[in-house]
Amino acid sequence: MSKINILNITIDNLSLAQLLKDIKQGGFIVTPNADHLMQLQRDPEFFNIYRNADYVICDSQILVYISWFFGQKINEKISGSDFFPAFYWHYRNDPDVRIFLLGAGPGVALQAQKKINQKVGREMVVATYSPSYGFEKNEAECQQIVELINNTNANVLAVGLGAPKQEKWIYKYRPMLQGIKTFLAIGATIDFEAGVVPRAPRRLSDTGLEWLYRLIREPRRLWRRYLLGIIPMLVLILRQKLGIYRYKKPLGLLLHEAGLLTMSQMELLLAKQAKDPDRRLGELAIHHGWLQPQTVDFFLVVLPRWLQNHDPHSLLDYWEMAGLLNHGQIEALGGEQQSDPHALGQLAIERGWLKPETVEFFQRVQELANRPKINSFERVYFYKPSSN
Repeated sequence: MSKINILNITIDNLSLAQLLKDIKQGGFIVTPNADHLMQLQRDPEFFNIYRNADYVICDSQILVYISWFFGQKINEKISGSDFFPAFYWHYRNDPDVRIFLLGAGPGVALQAQKKINQKVGREMVVATYSPSYGFEKNEAECQQIVELINNTNANVLAVGLGAPKQEKWIYKYRPMLQGIKTFLAIGATIDFEAGVVPRAPRRLSDTGLEWLYRLIREPRRLWRRYLLGIIPMLVLILRQKLGIYRYKKPLGLLLHEAGLLTMSQMELLLAKQAKDPDRRLGELAIHHGWLQPQTVDFFLVVLPRWLQNHDPHSLLDYWEMAGLLNHGQIEALGGEQQSDPHALGQLAIERGWLKPETVEFFQRVQELANRPKINSFERVYFYKPSSN
């Protein structure tokens, strides 16, 4: 399977037929469009979810045109609203495929359920739930939804809540959904299936003008997204074409990569930061007792300096300067005289002092720092699209 890099996402260049075949094994599908592309530049949580999705499938003809501009070609646009009906029709005679619909307004998902089941001739959609407005902030309702899904025999969850809400909800609650193998983020598709919202004419969709159709229908809601977002996107695309596009990873994402913040913690910190933009994420993490000031300072000041200067350091140096191990732990590991950094890391994990992802992160950092011909600072702190 080939991949196409556009800004800070990597699109799986799959055909619809291949995706329908592969998804039977399960996985999490996200479907980027031009609006997602811009959200991914400013939302580190959303970016991290995209990096951890099993399938990143092109939802937009505009992205197809962009791939041509880069000298590559996305084989096929597969929007969520095209994929979902193709999915349930493809598996209409397979009793092992059972769907739960989450999303849309009151009664809409139920209406979609009836229509889909009539089309396929069986109870393929086994249950639905239309959440209340702002439900994602209500943990009690979210747990109720998890319990509701787990009490069905569904193994496919189709979530239509709009981006990035639907992707964030799936990512957060996926570990709790015991019977679900396949997770689909499908936007307004439930409304389309219910027949309460018309889809753009196929000709407009195929030529990349679906956004214009939606703008004409909902100008107040969408004018800012489409008209003000296009110029910044074009600038970023041009920067990638010239080889100068970089996406600087936010501190929270780096700390998450290093296993020092969970996704839930990062989500909470970002929500608090949104309410009080003057508060730094590191400051908030320290306030919650999740990180030491020394750790935040290491990632903001010390590590960038070491990488930019190509200063050679041992794993023990990294862990001590980051405040992750105390002096006694450093001496204990140093006394083992482990010359192999992988063995040293394994020892720290076995003693419960560091998480595996923390060890892996610093091993990668050390390896990059020891290669003087590359820009290790850029490799660690920035995401740069690889050449297609």
